[in-house]
Amino acid sequence: MRIIVLAIHFPLDIDNIRGGVHSAISNLLKGFASYDIQVRLVSFNTEISEEKHVQLTDKIDIVYCPEGSLPFHSLNYLVNCGKQVRKHIRLFKPDLIHYEAGDAFLFTKILGLKKIKHLQTIHGIAIAEARVAKKLKVKLSSYFNGMIEKVMFPKNIIHLSNYSKRTYENKKTDNDSIIPNAVVSNYFDIPLKKKTDNRLLYVGVIDRNKNILFLLRGLHEMVEKGKPYHVDVLGGFKDMMFKEEVEWFIEEHKLANYITFHGWVPQSKVIETVTNIDILVVSSNQESLPMVIAECMAAGRVVIASKVGGIPEMVDHGNTGFLVNNKDLNSLVVILDELHNNNERVLSVAANAKSNATEKYHCVSVAGKTIEFYRKILGNNVA
Repeated sequence: MRIIVLAIHFPLDIDNIRGGVHSAISNLLKGFASYDIQVRLVSFNTEISEEKHVQLTDKIDIVYCPEGSLPFHSLNYLVNCGKQVRKHIRLFKPDLIHYEAGDAFLFTKILGLKKIKHLQTIHGIAIAEARVAKKLKVKLSSYFNGMIEKVMFPKNIIHLSNYSKRTYENKKTDNDSIIPNAVVSNYFDIPLKKKTDNRLLYVGVIDRNKNILFLLRGLHEMVEKGKPYHVDVLGGFKDMMFKEEVEWFIEEHKLANYITFHGWVPQSKVIETVTNIDILVVSSNQESLPMVIAECMAAGRVVIASKVGGIPEMVDHGNTGFLVNNKDLNSLVVILDELHNNNERVLSVAANAKSNATEKYHCVSVAGKTIEFYRKILGNNVA
């Protein structure tokens, strides 16, 4: 079986992946390495002017292609990227094309695919993101992407969650499957902690959707109670106005000693940090199926997360983690209060999380399920 995986902006430095879709792709490739299939990842990047080739294993390679110089991504996808997709179909002769990006990137189908069978993994849900966006530009962009996806929706779909499948239940498909994102062995190899240090973790872009202020308000409440936590933040700001708002909150409530901003860090540093923390907090307003939750559960770390999107499918409240209403600060404070210095409770939930994640998210298992879905789409047309 020969598969081309299509993506956008996959990092040239694989060690510098910042989570999200790129982590999901990287982890899936590592899972594919255990199977007898040929895979080529074709990524379109704005920072290069000529094609670059990287051989990962004897069966898996990456080709980085220049996106193009037209003023809009969508025009580049239509005019430049579509032609390059067609070129790699001619050179690699794949049985199937796997889109790991949607929205305007689906314009590559028009000049690129012809009649070859293809599928898409739904990572983000543009219409849902539009509903929670505060900025008009982001809201309009998300609605635009949602409309494109609606018109160009592929006939073969991998959903990450039942939430995603319900969202698109009115779209007619030939084949669909629910397969979560993959997690690499490094996280499963992290041992359970024996004693809680009351350390919290935030991972990802720092913006209004990720809602770090909800976490910081909970931190402030716990400091006031005399039960402080320390928060490690891995990620960076996109919005400088929001950065000022966050910095003002920290200064106003004297929280600087209880929080460390590490910025964007390589995966090795993420794993090191996850090893040392006790609890991941995901306070987002909208999520599909966050990679970081699966990773921290695989590591045997407690997860506290907003009850939004596909998250309730990942976390069994009180058993493998905790769900909160991010419009109700008390729902977070009550859980933080319960877990503070509570070694027995933290270890029990963490152990349950690790066991649950092993069954669901290991990259070899996820890759196997993905290959089974490929075979379903191709029927008897592939060895």
